[in-house]
Amino acid sequence: MSKVLLEAQNLYVNYGAIQALAGFSLKLYENEIVSVIGANGAGKSTFMNALMGMVKVTSGEIFLNSYPLSSKNYQVVRSGLALVPEGRRVFASLTVSENLKIGAFTRKDLANEINEDYEWVFSLFPILKDRLKQYAGTLSGGEQQMLAIARALMARPKILLLDEPSLGLAPIVIKDIFKELKRINEQGVSILLVEQNAKQALMLSHRAYVLQTGRLLKEGLSKDLLEDEDIKSAYLGRSA
Repeated sequence: MSKVLLEAQNLYVNYGAIQALAGFSLKLYENEIVSVIGANGAGKSTFMNALMGMVKVTSGEIFLNSYPLSSKNYQVVRSGLALVPEGRRVFASLTVSENLKIGAFTRKDLANEINEDYEWVFSLFPILKDRLKQYAGTLSGGEQQMLAIARALMARPKILLLDEPSLGLAPIVIKDIFKELKRINEQGVSILLVEQNAKQALMLSHRAYVLQTGRLLKEGLSKDLLEDEDIKSAYLGRSA
């Protein structure tokens, strides 16, 4: 059986009197894609931010390779996690090239190893090579999402975290990006995806967790959840 790369145990996160996560637990195995689905306000982005140390965990534990995960952002990245945030958040006033360089800022590799990763991300998203000198703010929404993913990959993460990658994108663009996410996983990067587009997430992932108001509602193999009548009704529509 594959080893557990990332484990969240009984996480609680509060925003004042509001409980955003209430005892949520999750495991991500090596070479796996796991999705977390749920409606707006379910706690999906809060969970991602807790992993990255951007919100304080009230109680519970997070482990990476069986070791407690630091709560400091830069140490989280150096540990092997990289986040593609909701809304892409590329540096609009910087070029594509400069955005990619920022993605690699924590690395101590030799220059030739970093250059190899430039070629890797260009093989995934060839359009970025044609846009290297273009300001990121002038890219289309789909191109900005590709850049955000490529920027995260330049950190050479063991685990790629994606927060609502389909948000605001046309269906054909979503299809292309999810196809590349599958390729990224096949090349050895484990993926944790939080996504409101439940059908796309379940079609991509191996296993999934369903969050509802900060609590785990269901978990299981993604293919089984696609056929689950409750999940169909609440998140996929009966026709799914």
